[in-house]
Amino acid sequence: MHDLVIRGGTIVDGTGSPGFTGDLAINGDRIAQVGGKAGPGRREVQAEGRLVTPGWVDVHTHYDGQATWDPVLAPSSWHGVTTILFGNCGVGFAPVRKRDHQGLIDLMEGVEDIPGIALAEGLKWDWESFPDYLDALERLPRSIDIGAQVAHHPLRVYVMGDRAIRRENATAEDIAEMARLTEEALRAGAFGFTTSRTDQHKTPAGGAGARPLRRGAGADRHRPCHGPRRPRYLRHALRFRGRGRRIPLDGRGGARERPPTLVPADRPFL
Repeated sequence: MHDLVIRGGTIVDGTGSPGFTGDLAINGDRIAQVGGKAGPGRREVQAEGRLVTPGWVDVHTHYDGQATWDPVLAPSSWHGVTTILFGNCGVGFAPVRKRDHQGLIDLMEGVEDIPGIALAEGLKWDWESFPDYLDALERLPRSIDIGAQVAHHPLRVYVMGDRAIRRENATAEDIAEMARLTEEALRAGAFGFTTSRTDQHKTPAGGAGARPLRRGAGADRHRPCHGPRRPRYLRHALRFRGRGRRIPLDGRGGARERPPTLVPADRPFL
């Protein structure tokens, strides 16, 4: 007997093949059968008139704060997303010193319109380094998978302090330390490094302040996500996957199959 059987849905399996009607069976945390007529299940879901699909992967979110206190991560999990990636646009919450907590909240509120009062009430700040932040994320059970990226702004402020806020040029020592911390984050499990063209990420000369990081401590393998090459940061970061870490559905380090997603068959994809 299967643990779960989803019966009679229109299965769109993500391969590009046409959808087909059939059952999907799950045993434990593994998909046991796709298509055909499945045997009985301890729990059964009637899916006639709905699409049964793999979960969506949302590579651009800003759950950097919410992920530290919310295991469900709504509304994404309500709409078929089973993996999210945050730390985008060069804003985030690690690495960080206590004196900069409010400044990072204010930036996230100003750039991404996430209410500062919610962040102030929800963030526990039980981390300083980026590896510490990953540990904090891993302590919380999850409904969906998550991945984190190291963001330029908190990194720059962590190393340069008020000089970063004043948009001063980084010294050679600053650049070397930022590059070291970037590689430390990538080796700990960060999926990439992000920046943007906002004023906080520019030097007085107008260039992107992240560019010197390419030269130091192995960080030259990871391009910032600004300009036409934006998608490349993730491809480069994946070179570290053997040493990296993802926060899985079971919260204990074991990879699991993506759960299926059900949506009405007559609803267009957005």
